[in-house]
Amino acid sequence: MTATALPVDPATSAAHAAALEAIAEPGAWWSGADRLAIVRAARTAPTCALCAERDGPTLTIQGEHDNDGELPPIAVEAVHAIRNDSGRLTRRWFDDVIDMGMPPEAYVELVAVTASSVIVDTFAQGMGLDMPELPEPVGGAPTLERSDDVEDAGAWLPLAREGRANILRSLGLVPSALKLFFGTFGRSYYIAPDSQFTLDRAQVELVAARVSAVNECFY
Repeated sequence: MTATALPVDPATSAAHAAALEAIAEPGAWWSGADRLAIVRAARTAPTCALCAERDGPTLTIQGEHDNDGELPPIAVEAVHAIRNDSGRLTRRWFDDVIDMGMPPEAYVELVAVTASSVIVDTFAQGMGLDMPELPEPVGGAPTLERSDDVEDAGAWLPLAREGRANILRSLGLVPSALKLFFGTFGRSYYIAPDSQFTLDRAQVELVAARVSAVNECFY
């Protein structure tokens, strides 16, 4: 912790620690070791030389990202692009990722792990805290779980069926990925039942909308 660190609600600290512990466990399509490697790749992405050199309206898959060699190159590409360039991802880029050997279900889980780790890490950064240490990976094989309650709705991936918000439907192909992300995200967004905020809901939505605009969030 730095000298200028701000106080943090203990429930938030516990939720973020629980998120990292959950990431260290085997998932549906990635092992615990793989999932922790995804977190490390997300942490490396902001200083990646290849990412800094990329320009133009869309991304192309070429060159080698800064990485520790623990993930397949296409997985590193996906993590770095999601972390650094989510506003420029295109259907062509996504199709290339899938064509190069990543199952759609594995992509959904990779997105959930990447996004969950970014929530934890950027919160720590914003509060003046040290980067959270990662736990040891839990052994075991991925479950290969996927949901059959999905439909082709014209999106890049099959979506959970109607009746749910799009942000929920987008991760619905892999229920455990959905649970991981919202278990992490909920502590920051009035979803956790015991959440306590100084800001009211309208103020939280205002901050969220402003951050989304700055980050050129499509959603």
